[in-house]
Amino acid sequence: MPPDHVPGEPDFLPPPPTPATGFVETWRRVMTDPRGFFTEMPQVGGLQEPLIFLAVCAGLNALGTLIVGWHLGGALASFIWLVAGGFVSAAALTLVAQHLFDGRAGFEPTFRVVAYAAAPVVFFWLPRLWIVALLYGWYLQIRGVERVNEFEATPAVLTVAVKTGALILLAAGLRGWRP
Repeated sequence: MPPDHVPGEPDFLPPPPTPATGFVETWRRVMTDPRGFFTEMPQVGGLQEPLIFLAVCAGLNALGTLIVGWHLGGALASFIWLVAGGFVSAAALTLVAQHLFDGRAGFEPTFRVVAYAAAPVVFFWLPRLWIVALLYGWYLQIRGVERVNEFEATPAVLTVAVKTGALILLAAGLRGWRP
């Protein structure tokens, strides 16, 4: 027996889940039990794990984009926009939550929310159904913002709404739109 064996426990440990199994289980949990997922989600631990989750979701969307006939450049652009957008969205959510609603969460827990709330982007490539995925992603962000900032539902909804409006105006401004 190994020197660190505890009596009554099995002599072996089950192998850790493969990265693919871990992703699928996390994705399923986010999509089917968002309140439970965000309640149990650690608020610290670095950005690597949530960034990988976000990148896999963005990669699956890019693959779907290729399937429906876009060119490689369009698929790559969608991947880059989704991953970069995760950082921008988390920064905007952090600023809105802290400065308008006295939120307590910093960038890391907010980025974790944004990354895991990106689970529905795997469906963005589906014509006409992407809007359902977008709306569910906003819902997931609301649930996560509610949890990490210890908000009631109303400030969480307003935080996501203000962030979304601000980013739409920023994007319009960068494209040269003027009212």
